[in-house]
Amino acid sequence: MRSPSPLRSRFQTTLLTLASITALAASVCGCRDNSKAEGPHARIELLADQDSVSPGSTFSVGLKFSLDPGWHIYWKNPGDSGLPPRFTWQNDPAVTIDGPLWPYPERISTGPLTNYGLGNTLIPFQGKVSSKIDSSTIDLRVSLEWLACKDECLPGEGTVEISLPVTKMNGAPSVYAKEFEAAFNRVPTPLQRVSIAIEEQQDKIVLALIPLDQRFLPSSVSFFPEDPKIISNSAPQISSRDGDTLRLSLQRDPRRREPISRVRGVLYSEQGWSESGVPKAVQIDTNPGEPLQEVATSSQDRQAELTTGTLGLGLAVLFAFIGGIILNLMPCVFPVLSIKILSFIRHADESPRTTRMHGLLFAAGVVASFWVLGILVLSVKVGGEQLGWGFQLQSPIFVVAMIFTFLVIGLIFLTDIVIGKRLQSWAGSSKIPTNYIGSFLNGALATAVATPCTAPFMSSALAATLTLPAISAFVVFTSLGLGMSAPYLLLSYRPALLRFLPKPGEWMVIFKEAMAFPLFASVVWLSRVFARQMGFEPPALNLMIDVLWGILLVAVGFWLLTTAGRTRGRQTPRVMQVAAVLAFITGIYTAIPTSQEIDDARSHTCASNGTVVPFTDPYGLLWENFSEERLQSLVAQGRTIYLDFTAEWCITCQVNERMVFSSEEVRELLAQKNVTLVRADWTSKNQAITNALRRYGRNGVPLNVIIPGGSSEPVILPNVLTPGIVVEALKKLPG
Repeated sequence: MRSPSPLRSRFQTTLLTLASITALAASVCGCRDNSKAEGPHARIELLADQDSVSPGSTFSVGLKFSLDPGWHIYWKNPGDSGLPPRFTWQNDPAVTIDGPLWPYPERISTGPLTNYGLGNTLIPFQGKVSSKIDSSTIDLRVSLEWLACKDECLPGEGTVEISLPVTKMNGAPSVYAKEFEAAFNRVPTPLQRVSIAIEEQQDKIVLALIPLDQRFLPSSVSFFPEDPKIISNSAPQISSRDGDTLRLSLQRDPRRREPISRVRGVLYSEQGWSESGVPKAVQIDTNPGEPLQEVATSSQDRQAELTTGTLGLGLAVLFAFIGGIILNLMPCVFPVLSIKILSFIRHADESPRTTRMHGLLFAAGVVASFWVLGILVLSVKVGGEQLGWGFQLQSPIFVVAMIFTFLVIGLIFLTDIVIGKRLQSWAGSSKIPTNYIGSFLNGALATAVATPCTAPFMSSALAATLTLPAISAFVVFTSLGLGMSAPYLLLSYRPALLRFLPKPGEWMVIFKEAMAFPLFASVVWLSRVFARQMGFEPPALNLMIDVLWGILLVAVGFWLLTTAGRTRGRQTPRVMQVAAVLAFITGIYTAIPTSQEIDDARSHTCASNGTVVPFTDPYGLLWENFSEERLQSLVAQGRTIYLDFTAEWCITCQVNERMVFSSEEVRELLAQKNVTLVRADWTSKNQAITNALRRYGRNGVPLNVIIPGGSSEPVILPNVLTPGIVVEALKKLPG
């Protein structure tokens, strides 16, 4: 089998193919009846508490999860990792189904993580039949997704449905009535006639429960938070009694800096909440309109914040500015380098005032784009959703929009179309030349493409924006924009530097056309990102993308031939002709798969059958896909782990992988040290990976971490890697 070409090895990774998705769908459809669904280590059944329903009556249905020993699903707040089941009901219009009545969960600890899960359980739902129903039966149908976990986590999905007769009288209890009774006993009841006082301290939350009468209170309780980032899930919870007052001391989530205005969740006691011992779980929900008391943070606590990865505002602004400057050197900026170069070449001979204006507008476009991104991140943060830097390229819609943007700009470079003339009438009364608008838009486009890969210093600054107040975070985003635009402002205000640029001439036409092909290469790259987001996976995806690269190279060859015919002189056309032939040969070689590659793609499709399996990269290294449960299992086993946070849209990540893992010395050391390779692919939005990044004080990729076996601290490698950096880190490992 031939070795991977540079073009192949740079862009090849391993996930599912479209054929495997089709096979999975077919297998799911063929292994369940209407009322049951099956997935890895889990069986789900839709049940009703009565045999029939009547007009205007209420009833209960439930989803019964039967799991293999040791496996669990997640509660509505999964804790430090995991995802709760999701339900989508599709019913008769005459039937309404309320949200799930979650039973109280159990704590599941894996290493330093604590999750809230459910074993074999029945999750009930309350339903109501319209009094005006005129059909003889009602059809209930629910599509659901779940995550079943033990040492690893396996997703499942399915659809279950049942039909119930409609009768004039209320239906009799079904054979499942006792299961529903047991399920409702596990559903928390509202806590009544008990006053709750909550005090928020520096690092704790104290709940004080005082009965308004002689109601029974247990001697000790535990708390399951309904919302994330309220308490530290793994920290001990301390109960104490002071007369009739029951106090519960909870460790505050160290990631949360803003005051807590609402605490809701479940209080559980093995003793129960009455003289007879039942119920065992009660629901609490504090008044969201009254902020809790917060004690000022001491200087010692502030120093602890700095040591755990949260930057002060001054350092965050400084690092953001430095990161913005370095961002211009990142490979992610390459797709728009042509736009920037052409902009400065075009204005090199104009007056200093005009050149400065173009520089200012380019910088304004960069800063304005960072403001827009900052507003998006902060607004989502207020809404409670956690996103990471580069999230715009996790959106398939954004990726498609960028594909067409680069395609159109590339076609403009290859033609004689002048956008300025088209926009002149639009500028109209503003009297602003359209090339000024182009400079502003170039800055905005540069930002959109450059931000997905975080440069050195930039990661810590961005992580700080999630903990700083909104105004301070906005200052950080402004500093990022100023840092990225600083080199262009310098060029525009120092005409002497601009004189080093070549003088405009006929060569610019050829140069402009040549700059179209990096944009077309970006179209191929983004097409791969989109395909991965839609579920297409290597090795079949690799072969398809290779065809696109081959097509691009053949197009380059044809352009070189036509350009050679237009170029004056003798030597240059001959060089172009040779380059054209090489482009043809390389393109065809890249596009045509070998028989071995075809067999590998087909066998992978048949073997995977929709399951997540370890994969081998183009350099022969065996990788595992990231999951919190698997990672903690490896840590508990004392294994040495190389954890690679990457994304298909992060070119810096792809360059790192190419540089490091193509090194024979690196591969030999990984084998010698018995290192387990784990890849966290952040191409699509993945909350577990986002949370893992933040545990290391980062908010974006690339991030490479070596976790030594035993109790040693993780080693965080630089953003931009070389084989020497990784070799030095690996040699320090024991063994």
